[in-house]
Amino acid sequence: MKHQHLELFRAVMRTGSITGAARLLGMTQPGASKLMAKGEELCGFPLFSRVQNRLIPTERATRLFREAERLFVGMEEINRLVERLRCDGPMRTVVAAIPMIAQEILPQAAADWLAAVDTQLFVTTRDAGGVLAMVTSRNADIGFTMSFRRTPGVRSQLITRSRAMCAMAEGHPLAAKSVITPADLHDEDFISISRHEGQQQRIDDVLTKASARPREVAEMPLIIGAAAMARAGLGLTFADAFSARPWHGQGLVLRRFEPKVWFDYHAIWLAGSPQASNIQSLIAATRTSMIARLQSFDGDA
Repeated sequence: MKHQHLELFRAVMRTGSITGAARLLGMTQPGASKLMAKGEELCGFPLFSRVQNRLIPTERATRLFREAERLFVGMEEINRLVERLRCDGPMRTVVAAIPMIAQEILPQAAADWLAAVDTQLFVTTRDAGGVLAMVTSRNADIGFTMSFRRTPGVRSQLITRSRAMCAMAEGHPLAAKSVITPADLHDEDFISISRHEGQQQRIDDVLTKASARPREVAEMPLIIGAAAMARAGLGLTFADAFSARPWHGQGLVLRRFEPKVWFDYHAIWLAGSPQASNIQSLIAATRTSMIARLQSFDGDA
């Protein structure tokens, strides 16, 4: 496939139709249809199923789109870099972060950091696996994630640890207790958090050891979303000073959980990065912001 075939394919995937893609690219509909047919011929397999005048992407098309999107995003980044160089603009630092860190931690850290460096900041959000992929593929200069497992070629630094607490709606019967134990959670409605990132696994291990089995009514890998569900009365969950902040004191209460469970926050980057100085200064600013938040957090525990 040539660039024009990929460009049309990407436009069809984004708009959902040949007509929409043609309009987006400034082509005629017959011309776009002919070009798409040629693209499928060059691929050697169909990219779309035609169902009642609708184009349904095949599984292969979905996989191709993910790779094509990376290619086009990369080209767009190069074009923006060329423009910055033409205008003698500053370097750009790309940060990949899990949503909670991007929302709750980076704003203040970035404000302090940008006041001291000559760079532009670009932040993108991904799950933990996506953050790692962005860093290892060099699409991000630095990543912020939780519970990072050692990966060849990737350097990591623990920024801080935050105690996980039991979160619930303020009217929940267990809110009357100052300390929650695994036995208290037995048979209670429960919202699980990210098993992919390891947080829920830590909690599961503690509950299993105590033979406590809560009723899992929902799974919400995004911890800040699980806290919102608990606030709405769906059940109990686990959160910390960062993930609970938007809801704490607004219908959500936190109670100390024993035995202690910790959430670990990490920065990750590739060794030999040309932005080593910016990376280290951003890590320092992020750590300062997180520690200040932990010290000022008016928790219930």
